[in-house]
Amino acid sequence: MVRLLRLLVLCSLWLSWSSAQEATRFRVWLGGQEVGGQEVLTRRKPPRECIENREWVHVERQGMIIDQKISQTAWRAADGTLEFQWTLHLSKEFMEGRATWNPANPRTLKVFSKGLPERVVDLEEGTLLWPEAFEARLREAARTRQSVRLKGYKPALQQPTELELRVVGPDPLPGFPDAVHFQGRSREGAMVSDTDVWVSPTSGEVKESGTPGGLAMLVQRVELPAPPPESEPGFFSRTLNPLPPHPFLPWLASASLRWQGPGEQHLPEDDQQKSLGLNRIRLSRALAPSHAEATQLPVSGKLNAEDAIFLAPSPLLQFQDPAFDGLLKRLHPPAQATRWQLAKAVNQFVFEWITVKDYTVGFASALEVAQHPRGDCTEHSVLAVALLRRLGVPARGVVGWVGASGVMGMHFWVEVRLQDRWVPIDPTFDETPASALHLKLASTDLADLGSVGWDTAATKFVGGSWVPEAPWAEASRIEVDTVLAPNGEGLRLKAASWRLNVGELTLKWRGTHPVEAVSHPQAASLKEAQVFDSPRSQRRGWWHPREKRMWLLLDEAHWLQISAVDQAEALELLDQLQWLPALGLSGFQKNEIHHGDTGSAEKKLMKDEAGK
Repeated sequence: MVRLLRLLVLCSLWLSWSSAQEATRFRVWLGGQEVGGQEVLTRRKPPRECIENREWVHVERQGMIIDQKISQTAWRAADGTLEFQWTLHLSKEFMEGRATWNPANPRTLKVFSKGLPERVVDLEEGTLLWPEAFEARLREAARTRQSVRLKGYKPALQQPTELELRVVGPDPLPGFPDAVHFQGRSREGAMVSDTDVWVSPTSGEVKESGTPGGLAMLVQRVELPAPPPESEPGFFSRTLNPLPPHPFLPWLASASLRWQGPGEQHLPEDDQQKSLGLNRIRLSRALAPSHAEATQLPVSGKLNAEDAIFLAPSPLLQFQDPAFDGLLKRLHPPAQATRWQLAKAVNQFVFEWITVKDYTVGFASALEVAQHPRGDCTEHSVLAVALLRRLGVPARGVVGWVGASGVMGMHFWVEVRLQDRWVPIDPTFDETPASALHLKLASTDLADLGSVGWDTAATKFVGGSWVPEAPWAEASRIEVDTVLAPNGEGLRLKAASWRLNVGELTLKWRGTHPVEAVSHPQAASLKEAQVFDSPRSQRRGWWHPREKRMWLLLDEAHWLQISAVDQAEALELLDQLQWLPALGLSGFQKNEIHHGDTGSAEKKLMKDEAGK
């Protein structure tokens, strides 16, 4: 199989295996930076042949280090039976598994992941599993100068692959005078990308280059000279697109986006995401549960087929491990809690449990996050899905893009099933339901690493961006001492004035103070802040003395950040700044009040603080 080590953005790793005669070694560059390598060893000791493949990626970014590895061994017996064993090291914990194939059932692969029941995979007709068979077909295509189309399968990631190449012509490389140049397309799972491949009829694959996810990638034999240094933007930064500022972004009930870039974008539709025609999409915040949805209990007893797939454990979701017993004791879900109550409790718990928010983890399983609470959106989401399934709430992951803090970037969040619909929640930002600016690309049952879908997110929006359509921030309006968000929610401060300039909101009151609606601030920020309670407004505020910044929890779903304030100003704002939800309650708030959910986050925080 073509050797493509693909480090996907936010550190989800695509790893392929290959073959060689005795020993073959490769080096890997991504975005102009050498990031890893591959080694293939072949042993022929009757009655079985053995091919060992080891691959690794090491990335340093802004002082942080990411190490990810895969090791796979394939055996072939005299009767043609194949067996595979692998270990994935995507963070600190190993994921292990094995698979078996019998020529008597050529379209069936049996997969055994550690700690999980057997899984049977239906292979496409003509799929090549033995690495040398794939390599032999490539060599023959180079010898005869013929186009080739090959199908394969990655047991470790449990996903199909396909390679379609046409001959460009002879293209000698140093040490490989018989190399033949091919061009074509490579598919791994749902990811399709253009590729150039050099194959020697006598030595096998020599070199491959392409731009998966828009990132310059090069994989070549160690005998070849290293490429010249390139000046190229960091590959992490390529996942971010600028988003015009909006002072009330997390509060938006809906927004329309237009694609500016090459090609046509066709996205899935659901209650939160509706097509407005070619390359236009309408995003909405999910409505709160109806009475029937809000009172729906978790699944218990015999599972139906529809729920079973979203309540099952997997190599990424090992919620049957005793470590989850300890987490559930900390979570302490109320007796007879409904699905929605559990979704909110798990969402907040995961946000608070993962105390170290960083991108150095790679892709950890739920068990590892339970034991080592650190990571980014993927770690938040896999842990949340695992806990929800353990509690009987059907849950799945979602890959897509999110708008926050002036950018749209790749993201991963969660959906829970309520009656006949899926409601998005976001444990990374502690949002239930998730804010409107969540652009969904695909959902996943998280059955295996290959189902996560970072491939889709990495390549979907290369060369373009989604731009908000008017009205955007200009839909907000100022009326004397009051500023109103697009959905009618407002802020009022007597004897003060507001200014809205290109989406940036400032409060003119004893100075100039930038104001912005935000998601739940990180625990580290709040921990360093002084806590103030206001008997007058019945609210709580956090003031950071070094940053001269304060956060106000206006109600259960609304946080506000005000900058450039001293302690005295923070105390006065806590007392005097009025929150005006009555001017335009969102559907979410109306339903929450209608269904009797009167408990607010600030009351809980005050109670917890008093208990300390």
